[in-house]
Amino acid sequence: MAKYKIVIFDLDGVIFSKPWSSNVEEVAVSSWDVLFKELGMYDLHEKLKRMFIEKRFKSYLDWTEAACCLLKANGLDKKTFEEIIKRRPFITGAKETLKILNQNEIITGIVSGSFEELALRVKKEIGMDYILAHCRLKFNEKTGLLEDWKLFGTDWKDKAKFVKYMADLYKTNLAQCAYIGDDVNDIPVFKKVGLPIAFNAHKKKVKEAAKIVIKKKDLREILPYLGLK
Repeated sequence: MAKYKIVIFDLDGVIFSKPWSSNVEEVAVSSWDVLFKELGMYDLHEKLKRMFIEKRFKSYLDWTEAACCLLKANGLDKKTFEEIIKRRPFITGAKETLKILNQNEIITGIVSGSFEELALRVKKEIGMDYILAHCRLKFNEKTGLLEDWKLFGTDWKDKAKFVKYMADLYKTNLAQCAYIGDDVNDIPVFKKVGLPIAFNAHKKKVKEAAKIVIKKKDLREILPYLGLK
């Protein structure tokens, strides 16, 4: 029998393979990095990242607002964006793990600083009860070019607020929630839930903040800790 009623996941590095590792403590590597790299604009992304680390942006939202402006100015189109999202590889065991959770009627969720399109891919291909992703891009119906975007708070304390929202929505408590994350912005959530799992995490402070640390890059490794096989 499952020990937890709600299981919530980060996206990049947990459900999808992390593009590469980074020793930069302040920020996580994500699909934002992949997008800018594949567009040949990674130097611009790194410039914005340095500005954020140096606190030249007021918030994470200001950083990603600037990133979206750059994507629009450089002519990002819907087809290119969707192809990059479709190429993001699931981590080993992701599909099997989510299938088992769904079969056991465990409520599942995603909260991520990544793109909504990536989270929707999980919901469509595997199944997911609730998603909240940081960036929703809007493309012009005629030209296909990026024209607007909507940004949601999903970083640091925002992630913890989302998990509390999920617990309240499904009339349970945080002690009956598990959270699987891999980077520094998952630490505030780790402090709130009954079962914080650091999965595929490389930074010491992330592993120290979790109750369970899973080194093997196979998401099925979380199942025994949830009371499942």
